[in-house]
Amino acid sequence: MSEKRAKPYRIPRARIALNVATQIILAAIIVFLINYLSFERFARWDLSRNRKYTLSPLTRNVLGSLKKELKVYVFFSPNGNQSAGSELFEDIESLLKEYEYAGKRRVHVETIDPYKDLTRARELQDKYKFGPNENQVILDYDGRQKSIPAATMADYGDSGLFEDQNQTFKNFRGEQVLTSALIQLSQEQPAKIAVITGHGEPVVNEDADLSRFRSALEHQNVVMQGLSLQGLAKIPNDFVAVVVAGPQYDLNEQESNVLRHYWDDGGRLFILLNGRAKTPLLDSFLNQLGIVPAIDLIVTTVKTGIEEESVTLDVYSHFLNSTPFLKPMVDAIGFLPGGTRSIEVDESKLKALGIHATKALVPAIDTYWGEKDDFLANNADPAFHPGVDLKPPLVVGWAVEKGAVEDQTIQVRSSSRMVVLGNADFIRDESLTRSAPNTNFLLLCINWLTDRQTLLAIPPKESPIYLLDLRPAQMNEIILIVVGGIPLLAALLGVFVWVARRR
Repeated sequence: MSEKRAKPYRIPRARIALNVATQIILAAIIVFLINYLSFERFARWDLSRNRKYTLSPLTRNVLGSLKKELKVYVFFSPNGNQSAGSELFEDIESLLKEYEYAGKRRVHVETIDPYKDLTRARELQDKYKFGPNENQVILDYDGRQKSIPAATMADYGDSGLFEDQNQTFKNFRGEQVLTSALIQLSQEQPAKIAVITGHGEPVVNEDADLSRFRSALEHQNVVMQGLSLQGLAKIPNDFVAVVVAGPQYDLNEQESNVLRHYWDDGGRLFILLNGRAKTPLLDSFLNQLGIVPAIDLIVTTVKTGIEEESVTLDVYSHFLNSTPFLKPMVDAIGFLPGGTRSIEVDESKLKALGIHATKALVPAIDTYWGEKDDFLANNADPAFHPGVDLKPPLVVGWAVEKGAVEDQTIQVRSSSRMVVLGNADFIRDESLTRSAPNTNFLLLCINWLTDRQTLLAIPPKESPIYLLDLRPAQMNEIILIVVGGIPLLAALLGVFVWVARRR
C-alpha cells in the first residue's frame, strides 16, 4: 500500500498580495527618499576653465546674511540679439543659478521673455516702473528695488583693428555688479566716509579723475563727503572713517590736533601721502604714533634699449599676507604711479603706545631705492648714494591698529585703525584702470577700516583669449590637411563603400 502523498502548503492569496504591496510601497519610499536626499543634499562644482560662476566669499556672506526673501527678475529676451547686453544672457542665467543655490531658498529667480510673456512683462513694468527696454535684471528685497541693465555687467573694449568696429566683450562683471546692488538694498543706511579738503586734495564729488574711486565705494554702499577740519573741535560721529587723500599743502596745528583726538577716540584713518609735497605737520602726527614717513621718492632704473637705461618713479608692489585682510591678494601686483614715499616705523614707540603695525605693501623687486635728493626740483638724474639714500628692502604701506582684541571673531569698535600709504595717485582713474588689484586693495582697506572684514573685493572674471603661435611650416601642414587630406579621406571612404557593394 503506497503512502498517501502530503498535500503541499499553499500561501493564501491575500498574504501574497499584502507582501507584494508592501514591497512596492517600500520600493516607492526608497525611490522617494533617494530623490529627496538628492534634491536637498547635493554638491556643485564649477568645472569651467576660469571658474567664471564660482561665487566669492563676499557674495556668500551677503546671501547668508539675508533675513528676508530676495526676488530676482531677469527681464531678458534671448532672441533680441541686437539689444545691448544680449550676449550676456547665458552668463547671467548661470550666475543667478549659483545665487539661488547659495541663498538657501531665500533667493528666487524668474526669467521673463518680453516677446513670449507679454502679460507678465507688462505686470512687472507697472509694478517696478521701468520702461520697455529689454535685457535688465531687477532685484526686489524688503520692498526696495534696483534695476540693473545687462550691459553694465561687462567691460567692453576696442579690438584696435578697425576704427569703426564694434566694441568687443572683455570681462564679465556680473557678480561684482549684482552683489554691490544687493549690499545697497540689504543695508538700510550706507556707511559715510569723510574726505578731508582744504589742502589741495582732489575733491571726490567734483574731480572727474576720481570717478572709478567713487563708483567702487558706492558699490560697497559707501558714500563720501568732503570735510574741512578748519575750526572743528572734533570729527562728527556720523563718519565711520576719514580719508586724507594726498594733500598738496600741510595741515595746521589745529587740524593736526583734531586728527590726533579722532585717533585717540577709536577713529579710523586712511592716509595717502603725496610724494611730491612737503607736509611736516602731517608727518609729525604720524611720527607721534611711531609711523615714520621718509623724506624720499622711490625710484628704480629700467632698460629701454640694449645699453640704455631710464629712471622711473612708478612702483610695482606686492601685497603681504602678514596683514590679515590682504590675504586674498597675496599673489597680486599693485601699481603706484610716480611719486611714492617709503615708510618706516619706530618699534620702541609703537610698543610704548600699544600700537600694532604690519607691513601691507613692499616694492615687487629689490632694485628700488629711496632717493633723498630733491632731483625733481634740481632737474637732475637720480643715482643711488650709499649711506645717504635708502637701500632696499623698502616698505610703502602699513596697517596700524591700537586696542585690538586678539580673538579675530570679536570686533571692537573702540580700537583705532589706520592704513598709511606712501602714494596718493593710485586712487585716480588711470591707475585703477591700469591695475585691477588697486581697486581690490582700496575696497579691502575701506572694509577693514569700517569693520566690514567679511566684505571682500570681487574682481571681474576675465574672458580668456587663446592664441596659437604657429610657424609657417605648421600653417602649410594645416592647410594641406584641411584642403587636401580631409576631401581625399572622404573620397577613399566612398571608393571602399562602392567596392564593398559591388561584391
